[in-house]
Amino acid sequence: MKKNFWTWLLHDKKRRKSSICMKVCLCIAVFLACGAFRSVYAQTEKLTLKRENASMLDIIFAVEKQSKMTFVYSMDAVNKIGKITIDVKDVLIDSVMNICLRKTDYTYTFEKNVVVIKKKAAEEVKGSTAVTPKKRVITGTITDKQKGKLPGVSVYVKGTTVGVVTDVNGVYKLELPATAKALLFSFVGMKTKEVELKDQTTINVVLEEEISDLDEVTVVAYGERKKRELIGAVSYVKAKDLEEVPSASLENLLQGHMAGVEVSNISGSPGGGGTRINIRGYNSLLSESQTDGTPLYVIDGVPVHSFTSPVTGTNTLAEIDPSTIESVEVLKDAASAALYGSRASNGVILITTKQGKTGRGKFSANVSYSYSILPETPTQTGGHLERIANLNKFRNLRAAYGSWQTGIYKMPESYRDAYHQNGAYDYFWNNGYPLTEYHIATAKPLQDSLNPFYNNSTNWWKYCFDAGKILNANLQASGGTETIKYMVGAGWYDETGIMLGSNFKRANILTNLNVVPRANLNIDARLYLAYTDRSRGAANTSFANASKIERLTVDPKSNLSILPGSGEIEKETLKQLNESSEKNITYRIRASLAVAYEFVKGLKLSSSLSMDFSEGKRNSFTPSYLDVANNLSISTGSISSGTLLSNENLLVYNKSIRNNHNMEILLGLSYLREAKDQFSGSGKGSPSDKIHYVLDGFPTTYEEYGSVKSLQAYRSNFEEKIMLSYFGRAAYNYKKKYLFEFTLRRDGSSVFGEDVRWAMFPSVAVGWAFSEEPFFKKWWLSYAKIRASWGTSGQQFRDAYLAHGTLEFANTFLGNAGVLPSQIVNKNLTWEESDQYDIGLDVDLFDYRLKFKLDYYYKYSKSLLFNVSLPGNYYYHKTAWQNAMEISNEGIELELNYDILRKTEVKWRGKFNISRNWNRFEKSYTDMDMVNGNGQLVLGRPIYGLYIYKDLGIIESEKDIPAYYDQQGNKNTLHSMNKSYPYSVGTRMIQDMNQDGKINDEDRYYAGSTLPVAYGGWANEIMWNGFDLNVLFTYSLGRKIINLYKISSLQNNSRTSTIFVDYANTTFWEKPGDKVDYPVITSSEQGYIGQFGGDVSSNIEKVHYLRLKQLTLGYNLPKEWMKKINLEGCRLFFTAENLFLLTNYSGVDPEVVDPYTGYDNFLNYPLARKLTLGLTVRF
Repeated sequence: MKKNFWTWLLHDKKRRKSSICMKVCLCIAVFLACGAFRSVYAQTEKLTLKRENASMLDIIFAVEKQSKMTFVYSMDAVNKIGKITIDVKDVLIDSVMNICLRKTDYTYTFEKNVVVIKKKAAEEVKGSTAVTPKKRVITGTITDKQKGKLPGVSVYVKGTTVGVVTDVNGVYKLELPATAKALLFSFVGMKTKEVELKDQTTINVVLEEEISDLDEVTVVAYGERKKRELIGAVSYVKAKDLEEVPSASLENLLQGHMAGVEVSNISGSPGGGGTRINIRGYNSLLSESQTDGTPLYVIDGVPVHSFTSPVTGTNTLAEIDPSTIESVEVLKDAASAALYGSRASNGVILITTKQGKTGRGKFSANVSYSYSILPETPTQTGGHLERIANLNKFRNLRAAYGSWQTGIYKMPESYRDAYHQNGAYDYFWNNGYPLTEYHIATAKPLQDSLNPFYNNSTNWWKYCFDAGKILNANLQASGGTETIKYMVGAGWYDETGIMLGSNFKRANILTNLNVVPRANLNIDARLYLAYTDRSRGAANTSFANASKIERLTVDPKSNLSILPGSGEIEKETLKQLNESSEKNITYRIRASLAVAYEFVKGLKLSSSLSMDFSEGKRNSFTPSYLDVANNLSISTGSISSGTLLSNENLLVYNKSIRNNHNMEILLGLSYLREAKDQFSGSGKGSPSDKIHYVLDGFPTTYEEYGSVKSLQAYRSNFEEKIMLSYFGRAAYNYKKKYLFEFTLRRDGSSVFGEDVRWAMFPSVAVGWAFSEEPFFKKWWLSYAKIRASWGTSGQQFRDAYLAHGTLEFANTFLGNAGVLPSQIVNKNLTWEESDQYDIGLDVDLFDYRLKFKLDYYYKYSKSLLFNVSLPGNYYYHKTAWQNAMEISNEGIELELNYDILRKTEVKWRGKFNISRNWNRFEKSYTDMDMVNGNGQLVLGRPIYGLYIYKDLGIIESEKDIPAYYDQQGNKNTLHSMNKSYPYSVGTRMIQDMNQDGKINDEDRYYAGSTLPVAYGGWANEIMWNGFDLNVLFTYSLGRKIINLYKISSLQNNSRTSTIFVDYANTTFWEKPGDKVDYPVITSSEQGYIGQFGGDVSSNIEKVHYLRLKQLTLGYNLPKEWMKKINLEGCRLFFTAENLFLLTNYSGVDPEVVDPYTGYDNFLNYPLARKLTLGLTVRF
């Protein structure tokens, strides 16, 4: 059989890993052999250097690194040259050597690409003092617009290597050759200025600040790009935006900063996974469990874990210390993300950690302390009115009685009518039967009002919530030389949550080391260690996975306010929290080693090996007295770990021809192995509740109702995924004006069947900087670029063996265990794939004071996984996984940056962003509407919406009630579920969608999207005289939400309930014509669908909110003061988070309402308001 290259590389008959590795290494060797080795002359290369009191050796290393020149010298000569201060930009090597060797006894010569440093001949030294013919000399002073002197400015004759730098007073003196026609003045951070030479002897120059950020470097996939050359849709956040906000969640810190990046904080639990990030819409059917819509996270070029631990509930991103981050870039379109191929469908988030820089060592210490509280509690009726509200709904219980055989039902109108019938008339009457213990227990707190024990107005929120505290501290040291740079740091984060039993601790150590043993060899080593602790009460002693969205640790809605807030009631409420325990510990190791070798100028081969290891441990214990049924203690232990091992090899060639034609070619080979395992064991019946672990000799069985049952259990699991990828990129631009980029990636994954495991992901992007055209030069237009891109990206599902099939335990027969297939094997399951188009416009106006980025995108995602229903039971299973669905996302994004007050004493700048996304369910495998885990999927509608009952208003007359007659001539009116709950005058009329005469789930309809119409953020920074004020607002517009906890608190479900309405001012229907808040109270029984359950169209709220997400006031102490105590700087700051919320929502906080459902049950952990004081000291 004919084999292609990929088959030869990936497959080995004996499946020996060593053989495959040898083949991969052979491929890398071929890359090396194919490199073009040629000699180049680097004398014309432009250099940029900035050093203060540096040795000549440091200068030599820097020049070798930039120009690829080789130096020949003696250490004695280098040591005698002394310390050098130099600050030049885009100058030739001649200028650098002249500056370094002036006023010394040494000179230099070029031998091709070799610089020889040697001692001057005696006659040269002597001749230097001899009288020479008089030459033309130019002198002058260089200042900035504020008349400040600029030392270190490069002044050189245009088109030559003749030049000098200004002294500490900004003064220069330059002898001109006879051919000199113009001088160039350049300085880092300033615009280069050209002055024509005439007959001047003095030329004073004022340099203007370079206020454009077009040359700022942005991290992209497998490389960097200057903004001027960027043609993808990339948004970013810098370290300054992440500092001084104590947060266990990196995701939380990204909120509001970038267009197209929707960050929803659904739970505020410290260290949990309560934050969702969606980049440009919702690209998967998230409820189907195999794809969760999480973006790909890449730290320092290495893909990392981004999940919530199934054991500890800790979010792996909470193990990252935000203070170690330099920048976060988000790749949003396919052109910028397609190079990550099958993992990029949901976008890519690139995180770059801080690195050491050449120069004097720096050390900083930061410490902050935060106080946090619950900002607001729901409106609640307590005390006597709470008793009245519950009594009213119980006394007004009504249900029709009758016979299903005859089909005749009648509503009781008195106690006599309900006597010994199957209907209901007053909960406490119980149809004339003796009250049960449950009835008595329910009635006692309500009816025994004279008993002081039941005559209270307790605020249970203050028992379940408390003031939270956060201590955040970190130390960082960085520095280095041309040969070695270092960055080391350590951090400690300790948060006590606002709810009882919700704490989080994190300790971390970071080491980033960069070594350049030779000018063309670069070694980068990084290590990150983290330890987190989420130990708490309310132990989870089952084998069930921890929840990603953390809920309330104690529910204050579970107790009536009429009960006392101390003694046995308080003890019973907090018993599960206080008397059970759960230890949650997580360890994280992230390590990488990268080696890059540059053979010749522009041709570089790099290889990296990285590992990301995360292990979570949970030990849970519940004492025997909490087990009401069997009086057995339970101890459970679980360990889960995840390992990502990756190897990436890159061959990159960069070439610039006369700074006009700029090109890059990248080839890459990547190997990724992901392994997960989990071990869990449990034991019951400890001899003592003081022993929280299962020891040798514990009982293993017990007898219950005559059968023997096990007291101990054990489970284990392991899964592994492997992916091999080949990829490349070709980029070209002409004068950075016409830009083109093409990428291609081919991924092969073990997740899929052998015939469909390979997929190709191409992308193309073009750009035109039309502001650089001579015919488009306008005084108000600083820079403008239009860009367009198309590309494909993919996504693999989480289950490693979904396409291959696994076995699971079935039943036992004659004592022997059996197994059965867990699902139908489908070898044709393959990638979810997205096609994306993007058109963008980048415009900078009015000397870069106003900048905006406008993007339009359209993404079509197909082959989405869905658990398809099978016909009958022919296949044994009722469902099978297939690539069956299609959805689309279309949107507009706007990012606006303004720098209004730039050169005044008070400086003001800011940024604003807004995003609009249209999500649609495009196609199903039946071409009809479908049902998934959260509700219905309606063609042409967003995948998340409210599917509820249509409210037609209050029934004012009997004739308004739909009715039909059956075959026996009986009149049947519209009823709910069954005929015991007929609709009557005073109830809401619910539309019978299928016209079957009854209201049930089949009568729900799509009533609107739960996703926001638009969202974004608005940030401002004001600076004055050492003070700075930073303010960040976030907002969301047009979400549809139903406040269920408020409305359903009035529903009768045979239990007492807390009341979340102002009951004193709440009205119920009593007679025709009443304008009221609720239907007739006799319909409060939960059997009456659409009355007090809340899920009807009239309860939908179109919600908008504006939140003051962050406010920081800081003061930098004057540097003059700091120098006196040998400090580089000191900063005091105050930060407030979630300071206020403006909203039209009737509930507490619309942000914590899950956008997947739109229902607010007030079950999720609320967001805290935090006040922080902090100090940063730099040494």
